[in-house]
Amino acid sequence: MKKLLLPVLILFAGCATQNSLQEITSTEQLTEYRSQITPQFLQQHLEVLAHDSLEGRATGLEGQKVAAQYLADYYNELGFTPMGDDNSFFQSYRLNAEYTDSLVYRTYQISGSDTTAVNHSIESPELTGNFVRMFGGTVPLEGDVVFAGFGVNDSERGVQHLEGEDIQGNWVMIFEDIPYVVDGDTLVNPNITSNSRLRNLLGEMDAAGILLISDYDRDEFQDLAEMSSEMMNQPSNISLAYLEQNSEPGFPKGFLQISPEMAATYLGLSSADEVADKKQELIDEITSFSPRKTGYYLDYVPYDGPGHMDAENVIAYFEGADPELKDEVVVLMAHYDHVGIGAPDESGDGLYNGADDNGSGTTSLMSIANALNEAQKNGYKTKRSVLFLHVSGEENGLLGSRYYSDHPVIPIEQTVTNFNADMIGRSDPENIQKGDTDYVYLIGGEIISSELDSLVQTANSNSVNLRLDRKYNDLQDSNQFYRRSDHWNFGRLGVPFVFFFTGVHEDYHRPSDTVDKIDFEKLSRVSQLIYTSTIKVANYDGRPTIDNQEFIEITRQLPR
Repeated sequence: MKKLLLPVLILFAGCATQNSLQEITSTEQLTEYRSQITPQFLQQHLEVLAHDSLEGRATGLEGQKVAAQYLADYYNELGFTPMGDDNSFFQSYRLNAEYTDSLVYRTYQISGSDTTAVNHSIESPELTGNFVRMFGGTVPLEGDVVFAGFGVNDSERGVQHLEGEDIQGNWVMIFEDIPYVVDGDTLVNPNITSNSRLRNLLGEMDAAGILLISDYDRDEFQDLAEMSSEMMNQPSNISLAYLEQNSEPGFPKGFLQISPEMAATYLGLSSADEVADKKQELIDEITSFSPRKTGYYLDYVPYDGPGHMDAENVIAYFEGADPELKDEVVVLMAHYDHVGIGAPDESGDGLYNGADDNGSGTTSLMSIANALNEAQKNGYKTKRSVLFLHVSGEENGLLGSRYYSDHPVIPIEQTVTNFNADMIGRSDPENIQKGDTDYVYLIGGEIISSELDSLVQTANSNSVNLRLDRKYNDLQDSNQFYRRSDHWNFGRLGVPFVFFFTGVHEDYHRPSDTVDKIDFEKLSRVSQLIYTSTIKVANYDGRPTIDNQEFIEITRQLPR
């Protein structure tokens, strides 16, 4: 009998250990800690991250670094493991950037074989002129100035503002605001957005650049020009240094705001005061207008110089409890950068706080970390580990997440799922109009992994019961949201993801994206869903697999 004692004790100890692990990692018990995610917690931290003092958290600038330190201090206080460089929370990466000395614009009038110089305008840190470069224009550009009205074609409504004149290689001058509905009449399809207009003109129609006529008067344009002049020392055309292979950084096509006086000159008007009348005339005769060359030619030369700067991802690690699964991770991700200081709105405010984009996702991750920490204090942990990844550089082209995916601190093959939270603190106009704002858009999930989608659905039914809206969850959707935020840098490497998103609103990329517009009750509910989904995946006995062949084919075809 004595010979049997040791094996029996070992067996008993093994059972006790297994039972203890099951108790420690109880999905039911862990799920209860979602109650730690509150509107008050989220508001407290968002008021810091979206404060004016952080100057819009532009990547590589001081505000972004202040935000990074705030996040690092927070995770350090929780006792989470730093996973950045040199045992810190920061994963630093080098960026190439351009710094502008001056931009020179020369306008010529062409009459038959005669060419006459009519305007020489310089934009620099010391000077303002008749043009403001909004973005792009990294190379010299020249071409005829073509007036194209509102810059749209809507054949269903007889609007053909891009037909009958050669756009390719020329400057296209258009009015900024598209008159969708006037006096109750729909003049232009609202689905033709300013962004789609821009993509059409600079992409498909291959214009050299766009000259935008806004509703600014002389003083308002001068304010914009002075702000642009002050910002010219800031970096532009930012790109990842390690991916640069002697290629031209930035976007070559020009996107310029034009002064009322210059617009009047190009339009053949007597004064800038007549530009508004020209716009109204165009609205009144919107179906009879055809584009025309103005008789002017614009030569643009940028004097930009190369430079470098550094930015940081913030990475914290919550270790799982299962000895067999804890080396695998669920990555929770949100970008914490925004667009900084830019063109002022009608109130004169040029500081872009980025409360929803993406202060909401950033504070959501912080609240989830807090909930996991509270669970841990009471003896509960997930089976798999959870990695909190706050990336920068999203607004410049998903740069921080690209860097991480190429330099992961946990191997990609051990990354089970990526959850991305970006703009989850508001509701979009469509759902507000319907009076149904208790929703979240899911992008990914079922179009990638049916297992992952099932886990998120179960998490939702076991927690907040939000309406899971799949409006944009289509690989053929024109918005292409499935690859327009940071989750794509995991998806391209075969990691299944879900992008949590509540839609675009009127304050997107505007100074008015402020804390007072956030629906903190909704933000807490979406955050609770992400938390519960994390628990489900982290404790899942299997591993979500990509089982949509179409998605597999797309990731093979698109560049990595």
